[in-house]
Amino acid sequence: MKAKKYVIFPVMICVLFLCLHFAFSPQSGDSAAAANTADVADSPAKIEILYSGSSFKYVDDFIEPTDHTVAETIQTRKINAPLREKIRMTDRCLAAGASYKDAMLYCFPLLEKTVDEAVKFIDKQPVDSEIKFNPDRKPMFSITREQIGYQTDEECLYRDIYTRLRVGANVRVTAIPKTLYPHRTALDNVKLTSLRARFTTDYSQSNENRKHNIKLALSKINGTVLKSGEEFSFNKKVGRRTQANGFREAKIIVGGEYVEGFGGGVCQASTTLYNCAIRADLNITQARNHSLVSSYVSPSFDAMVNSGSSDLRFVNGGDEPVFLRCYGTDTTAVVEIYGVSLPYRISTESVIVSRSEPPEDLEVVDKDGKYIKEPMRPGEKIRVSYGHGAVKSEGYLLYYDFSGKLIEKKLIRKDTYSSSRGIIAVMPEIETA
Repeated sequence: MKAKKYVIFPVMICVLFLCLHFAFSPQSGDSAAAANTADVADSPAKIEILYSGSSFKYVDDFIEPTDHTVAETIQTRKINAPLREKIRMTDRCLAAGASYKDAMLYCFPLLEKTVDEAVKFIDKQPVDSEIKFNPDRKPMFSITREQIGYQTDEECLYRDIYTRLRVGANVRVTAIPKTLYPHRTALDNVKLTSLRARFTTDYSQSNENRKHNIKLALSKINGTVLKSGEEFSFNKKVGRRTQANGFREAKIIVGGEYVEGFGGGVCQASTTLYNCAIRADLNITQARNHSLVSSYVSPSFDAMVNSGSSDLRFVNGGDEPVFLRCYGTDTTAVVEIYGVSLPYRISTESVIVSRSEPPEDLEVVDKDGKYIKEPMRPGEKIRVSYGHGAVKSEGYLLYYDFSGKLIEKKLIRKDTYSSSRGIIAVMPEIETA
């Protein structure tokens, strides 16, 4: 064999001691081991590991010791001995309780490099299918295929090499790795793309600034992916309702009255989202009603937000993520939530517990032309808005199976809305000098 300088590293201290014990103590099994290896040639071991058309080769070269300590170790471990003696020493290591890998490397220390090369080539981690959500494209969901992985059973590989070396010096072994399956398949991700709920509200009668604010708020939420256990916050997602954040002036409710303010209309976006979220069976953690009844949704199903203390929050309590698609048309606010299909259908019921009579109208002489835009006779009146009485209401969730049978009716809210005065604008008298 070709000489090679080599520094010996112990495989396992315990294996060394055990094998030394067998090497220097007479064993009753020595004659049997000799008989088993009698037909093994004394030519160097030549090992070839095969896998999927690739080959990894090892030749048992002579190792030249670098000093007397290494020489003694080489002699003790039978590293440069004829093949039949090396097999006999391997048998003793196995009998002492060593693994096939440690027993083989005790006598064939250079074999590890070849096996490691094969393992590096064979082993491959599985790859999960991934889902990407693009709410403004078609299709909205792109799903990659999963990939199977492989893991070499090194102990089995060393065992097969050992077994074949007992028969002859030229060995060919086919590696058969263990299959590793991904945690998530493409089929798993396809199940996440079902439309769980859809809700719309109308804003066709709103002015352009209000429409702009609703659309802007929805666009900031659009594309949100809410993971399992994650909480959504409307205020964090949309940001402050300021001109710098893109919002315009429109009517907002302050102190029970409608006044101009930046972000007017955003509450319609939050209310649309809220109603979709409850139908998608998400866990509402914060939702507050307006001081006045909303025109675009039933009592107890509005969700008032502001940049201060009022927020809309909900948690995805399921095991899988949900996906939010939100957008506005010229007339309609739309929210869709996708995820794993629900085993039931959810609808809502608003119950008016009590309603008072509307208070007396408020007449306003419109000197600044705030309400009256067209020429009118002095003293002529137009109605700007109708008054509303105070309302107490309750909100219920209704759960139906797919045959249409009511499974459960659950009270989720009790709300009180203030009364509001109707406004009548009066054309002012013509002032004379």
